[in-house]
Amino acid sequence: MEYKPENICCQNCKKDFIIEPEDFLFYEKIKVPAPTFCPECRLIRRLIMRNERGLYKRKCDMCNQDKILVYPQDSIYKVYCRECFNSDNWDAINYGKNYDFTKTFFGQYMDLYNSVPRVGIVKQGFSINSEYTNRATDLKNCYLIYASAYSENCSYCLFIWEVKDSMDCFSVDKSERCFSCIDCNNSNNLKYSKDCNSCIDSYFLKNCRNCQNCFGCVNLRNKNYCIFNEQFTKDEYLHKIKEFDLSNSNNILKTKEIFNNFSYKFPNVYMESYHADDVSGNWINNSKNTKFSFTCNNIENGKYLFNIKEAKDAMDYSHWGKGSELMYECNSVGMQCSNIKFSSESWDQLINAEYCHNCFSSSNLFGCVGLKKKQYCILNKQYTKEEYEELIPKIKQHMNDMPFIDKVGRTIKYGEFFPCDMVPFAYNESIASEYFPKTKEEVLKMGFRWKDIDKKNYVPSIMGDDLPQSISEVTDDILNEVIGCTHKGECNHQCTLAFKIIPDELQFYRVNNIPLPTLCPNCRHYDRLKDRNPIKLWHRSCMKEGCTNSFETIYAPDRPEIVYCKECYQKEVY
Repeated sequence: MEYKPENICCQNCKKDFIIEPEDFLFYEKIKVPAPTFCPECRLIRRLIMRNERGLYKRKCDMCNQDKILVYPQDSIYKVYCRECFNSDNWDAINYGKNYDFTKTFFGQYMDLYNSVPRVGIVKQGFSINSEYTNRATDLKNCYLIYASAYSENCSYCLFIWEVKDSMDCFSVDKSERCFSCIDCNNSNNLKYSKDCNSCIDSYFLKNCRNCQNCFGCVNLRNKNYCIFNEQFTKDEYLHKIKEFDLSNSNNILKTKEIFNNFSYKFPNVYMESYHADDVSGNWINNSKNTKFSFTCNNIENGKYLFNIKEAKDAMDYSHWGKGSELMYECNSVGMQCSNIKFSSESWDQLINAEYCHNCFSSSNLFGCVGLKKKQYCILNKQYTKEEYEELIPKIKQHMNDMPFIDKVGRTIKYGEFFPCDMVPFAYNESIASEYFPKTKEEVLKMGFRWKDIDKKNYVPSIMGDDLPQSISEVTDDILNEVIGCTHKGECNHQCTLAFKIIPDELQFYRVNNIPLPTLCPNCRHYDRLKDRNPIKLWHRSCMKEGCTNSFETIYAPDRPEIVYCKECYQKEVY
């Protein structure tokens, strides 16, 4: 059958979007109908299922011990710590129920979803002294680290991989002694930098490669002893660097402003990608035929992907991968999974599954929660292979004949992700709020929950603005202070209002000559997000005079940056 592009009105945001012929071919391949939500609404709907950074001290509902989990004590769900969830002391098959064709599928699924115990924290491997972390693998001496692996002595970071002795970083790989870095790799002693690779002993760099002892530089390659892209001798460089006095917080702010204004003079490549063919989006490496995707590595044949490593033949897929294929409308699913649709928080060789949550090492599941090493189950009830294969088509038809109507009137049939009625987190607890910030009123109108800031019983003993400007002026007494965040909760950044400095953190600031922060960890995280381009694309033309190339780029037309196509950028920079 030959398909043509089809214009669809999103039933959520009411904006038009286009389904391309290759999309229809993929839907036909995995036997699902075309979506009724646009790509952005589909992504938001998945991201709201994922809480990365909201941690609570509460008791596990099995062992009754105090644990750090992602659900508060007053949650409606029964929540187990990692050890209890993975133990043989319970079996989710015992919650199985018969399918009732007089009720909607999602109505029945929500009853199961709300009753089966869920894992309260996501961790793999063996972590040491890293209790306050989530979605972590093999960490050592880490604090408030999320979605990260194989790192040591790090704090307040997201998406770090094989990183040591670093703090306040976002998306950094194979690096050491980094601070306030975004999208940097293979670097050592790099600070206040963005989109850099293999840089050493440098400050305030952007889009630099293989640079050492450089300061305030943009688009440099294989350089030493440069300041604001001007070459100096070693002695001249060392003398001038001292004049900046980066141990002083006011000097840091002034230098940031100067550097930002300086960086606008230089071109940016429309898309960051390496060893990639026929791709669109940003931060795509070692991939081919991957469109409208962000932060992806080793992908073949993908579209609308976000934070995926090692996958093929996938669409509308966010977080994880690791050898997975034939994935559609999934979030936080991976590790050699195959043919998974409309599922979340499931991994370790899950095969042929639809509408599943917290299911592992299983196959042929439909509408299941919390199952481990099971097959041919529907709503957690065991069936024979023949019974399962006979019942599944009837259930899918029933989902269309008796669709679920969510709380704001959207029609959810077979082929759509979980409805808003069963989202386990408030919108501003999930990562959806980080990439698609919205007001409380907007969130409630969408049918999602909003969590107001809990009232705190502490009073700041010192405000961030009143801290010593230089780290040399800070005494150990700071460890006893409750520091008031300078945002004072007046932002939309999940401000904690106050924070404390811990001993390892103070030692890091002293060793690296870094002034104390004036913002709480959440507000610092959101500041880093603002320095990163959004996961959206705009159609633009190359700004190099005489070039007629056009492209889809992460730079909105009203932004101040100069944007070049790849060919023009390489001619000017390399």
